Amino acid sequence: MTRKDVIDRLIALGLTTYEAKVFSALTHLGDAGVADIHAVAEVPRSAVYGTLEKLERMGIIESSTGRPKKFRALPPRVAVSRIESELLGALKDARDGLEELAGAPHKGASDARIWIIRGEARIRQRLVDVVASAMSELTVAGTSAHMLSFADVWKKAKSRKVKVTFATQEPEMISELSRYGKIVRPKYHMKMDDIDQPKMLFVRADRKTVLFASEYADDAQGEGMTAFWTDDESIVKFMNYLTDSMSPRPKGA
Repeated sequence: MTRKDVIDRLIALGLTTYEAKVFSALTHLGDAGVADIHAVAEVPRSAVYGTLEKLERMGIIESSTGRPKKFRALPPRVAVSRIESELLGALKDARDGLEELAGAPHKGASDARIWIIRGEARIRQRLVDVVASAMSELTVAGTSAHMLSFADVWKKAKSRKVKVTFATQEPEMISELSRYGKIVRPKYHMKMDDIDQPKMLFVRADRKTVLFASEYADDAQGEGMTAFWTDDESIVKFMNYLTDSMSPRPKGA
C-alpha cells in the first residue's frame, strides 16, 4: 500500500487531508520537529502547527517538552482504535440527532407522501424493503418482462410466506413465476397497439403500500425506470378501489 493509499484511508476515517498527511508523515519519521514534518508531509509550514494541535487533541500523537519541540505518532493500532472510537461516537450522535429531528417534523411540512425513485437498482431495493415489511399478501401486475426481471424479489416474498398473486393477460409468458405465487388473468383488459404498450410494473403490499414503475425508451434521465411509491392511506384506498373493480379470474378462464 502506498503512502497515498494510507492517506486516502485516513481521510475516509474522518481526518482532513492535512491531518492525514501529517499523521502519516509522523508515523514514518518517528520523533520529528516541525521542519521535518513539513518537508515529508508536503503541508504548508504555517498549517503544520495547527494540524499538530488538532492531532494531539485527538489523542493520536504526543509532543515533547523543551526546545526544539518534537512530536511522535502513537503506535498505528492504538491510533486507529482512537480514530475509530471518535468516528463511532460521531455516527451515534448524528443518528440520534436525525431521529430526534424525524420525531419532531416542521409544522409547515407537506402532507404529501408520494415518493419518486429513479433507476432499476434503487427500485429493486425499495421492492426488497416493501417485501420485508409485508405481512400477508403481495399483488404484482405489469409487463411480463418487468415482472420476470424482479423474480428474485418475489422469491424473497415466498420465503417469508407472503402470498404473491401475479396478474397478467399473458400468463404463459410468466409461467416460471408460478413457483413464487399464483398467476391470474384480470377480468378486464384495455386493448392497446403494441407501439403504445406501456412498460410498467405495479406492486401492492398488504393493501397498504403501492409502487408503480414505468420505463420509457426516450427517458431523458438515462436511468431506464422511474417509479413512485406511497403508503398514504387515502391514495392506497383509492388504488384498492380501482384494482378491486377489476377482480381477477383464474388463469385460462
